Amino acid sequence: MAKKAQKARKTYKYLTKAVQLPDGTRKYFRAKTQEELDEKVLKAQILVKSGVDICSEETFAHFSQLWYDLYKKPYLRENSLNSIKYVLNQHILPYIGGCLLREINPMQIQSIMAGLSGKSNSLQAKVLMNLRSIFNVAMENGLVAKSPVSTMLKPTGKATQEKETLTAGECQALLSRVQNTRARTFLLTALHTGMRRGEILGLQWKDIDFKAKVIHVQHNAVVKEGETKVSGEMKTKAAKRNIPLSEELEAWLSERKKTSHSQYVIAMEDHKPLTKSSYRSMWKLIERELPDRHVTAHILRHTYITRLFEAGLDIKEIQYLAGHSTIDMTLKVYTHYDRRSREAKTAEKVREALRSSA
Repeated sequence: MAKKAQKARKTYKYLTKAVQLPDGTRKYFRAKTQEELDEKVLKAQILVKSGVDICSEETFAHFSQLWYDLYKKPYLRENSLNSIKYVLNQHILPYIGGCLLREINPMQIQSIMAGLSGKSNSLQAKVLMNLRSIFNVAMENGLVAKSPVSTMLKPTGKATQEKETLTAGECQALLSRVQNTRARTFLLTALHTGMRRGEILGLQWKDIDFKAKVIHVQHNAVVKEGETKVSGEMKTKAAKRNIPLSEELEAWLSERKKTSHSQYVIAMEDHKPLTKSSYRSMWKLIERELPDRHVTAHILRHTYITRLFEAGLDIKEIQYLAGHSTIDMTLKVYTHYDRRSREAKTAEKVREALRSSA
C-alpha cells in the first residue's frame, strides 16, 4: 500500500524555456521532454517572427463575433446577415468555437467540411467563404500566421437544382385560375415585371407612373412574422430600376387602385404590407392551381427573364430590367435558356431526320 501511495504522489519534472517577445517580455513554455519543449519553442519563435501575438487567448467564437460586428453587420442586409449567423451557429461554432484562434489547424477545418459531405454545394461554399474571410481578417490583425483553410478545399455536394421556368401554357393556366385579388396581383406583377418577392410586396402606388407606363422599383420589403419592414434599402444598387408596364398589368393595376385604401399595391386588411404568415396563405392560392408543378416567386421571376431572351432583347437590356448587379448573373440565366432551346431544336432535328428516312 505504501508503495502505491508513493507512486501516486510521484510528480513529473517539467523542462522550461522562455521565448522573448517583441515588447521585451518573455513567455515561458514547459514540457516533459526536451524534444517536446524544443518543438513548442520553435513553433512559438516562428509565430513571433510572423508577427503573431502568441500571448493572445482569443477564441474562434469571440473573434468571429467581432468579425461579424465590424466587417459584416454594417454593410449587409438583414437576410444576408441571417444567412451568415445560420452558417456560423449551425456548422462552424459547434466544432471550433471554443478553440484558441491561433491553435486551429487544417485538419479541424477538413473535419468540418467532411461533416458537410452530404450537404448541398451551396451550403459548403458558404461555410468555406466565411471561414476564409474570418481567418484572413485574423491574419491581418496578427492573430494567426497562416489561414488553416487550405486553398485546395473546394465545395462539393449536390448542386442546387436548376429552376425550371413555367411554360406559356402554365402561365396562362395560373392567370386564368387564380381569382383571389391579392394573389392575382402578385402573380401578374411577377410574370410581367420579374420583380423579386420583396420588391413586389414593398411596391407602393406612388412607385407606379401610369402616365409614363412604368414602375419605378425603389422599395423592398423584408418579410417577417410580426411586422414586415419596407424601406428604400434595395438588395443591390442595380435593383433600383424602371420597368415598362405591360398593357395587361396596367389595366389590372388601374382597377385595383380605384378601390385600394393602402399605400401598398398588395396589403392586408389593416392596409399594412403582408407579414410572413399572410404571404404564405396568399401563396397557397397560387401554387394549388398547379399541383404537379413546383412554383416559387423566384421561378416566376426566372420565367420573366427567360421570356425577355426569347423576345430577342440584348443581354445588357435584360441585366438592367432584372436588376442584376453583374452581367454574369444574367448570363447564368441565359446559359440555362440557351441549353434548353438547343436541346429542343436538336430533338426536333432528330425527329425530322427519322421521318425523312422512314
